[in-house]
Amino acid sequence: MKTPLVSVNIRTYNSGNTLKETLESVKKQTYENIEIVVSDGHSRDESVKIAKEYGAKVNYADKLGDARYKNYQESSGEYILSLDSDQLLDKEVIGECVKACEQDKFDMLTIPEKSIVDKGTFLQNLISYDKWLVDQNQDADAVFGTACPRFFKKELLNKIKWPKELAVFDDTILYAELLKNGAKVKYLTGHYIRHHEVSSWWVFGKKFFRYGKGYFRALKEKPGTIAAHSLPRRSYFSKSAFTKPHFFFGLLVLYSVKAFAASTGVLRYFIEDLFKKNSRPSSK
Repeated sequence: MKTPLVSVNIRTYNSGNTLKETLESVKKQTYENIEIVVSDGHSRDESVKIAKEYGAKVNYADKLGDARYKNYQESSGEYILSLDSDQLLDKEVIGECVKACEQDKFDMLTIPEKSIVDKGTFLQNLISYDKWLVDQNQDADAVFGTACPRFFKKELLNKIKWPKELAVFDDTILYAELLKNGAKVKYLTGHYIRHHEVSSWWVFGKKFFRYGKGYFRALKEKPGTIAAHSLPRRSYFSKSAFTKPHFFFGLLVLYSVKAFAASTGVLRYFIEDLFKKNSRPSSK
């Protein structure tokens, strides 16, 4: 099997607490032909310093979608793996992804996730159960599913129209665009991305508040897809979801918190937009 260069793309913002562990997991891959490309949102901690210590190429962007695009532009690899700065790779993930693309001729891969439950809070356990359900159902439909591809042939990314100035759902829109262009996708099994989960409901809510502020920009880009992704996850209503009833009802609470926080973010977006319009000088 060929060993083409794989560019691991990571987006950071004040990620110093987790980034080193993420980069260590990249360095420990059994597949060796790897470069690291980091797009930083002007962090105030040591994120950039840590990235450079691991030999990463660093660029800067404020919005998540623009950071993804800049990382793509700076990548030299035949393949791109999109990784969050609080995620860890099982040591054989990249090798298995390359194998699936080179030998089985897939164009992009969805990699299942597992939670790192380090504090054992109810919230962490709920998020862990959520991810388990998605994996059990391999729920990766581009419109009504949950999981999105993370590993791509770069040549396919060269052919699509990239969404700009997105703070949320950039991965969902990218997925839909690639499918529209005929990309062949596979759901990888047996190898995982491990995700550090938040343990505080307040931190969890703030995350979805930020998503809410960027929601309408994404909705304008791909209305049907984004509206479908805003609904409760299909996996919540699968047989697997009822194997642990107390967690099933917890998932409804989880979705309610997401929806409330995001709705508050949407409201904030409209208030800020109205304020900007009223503060503009009159053209008369």
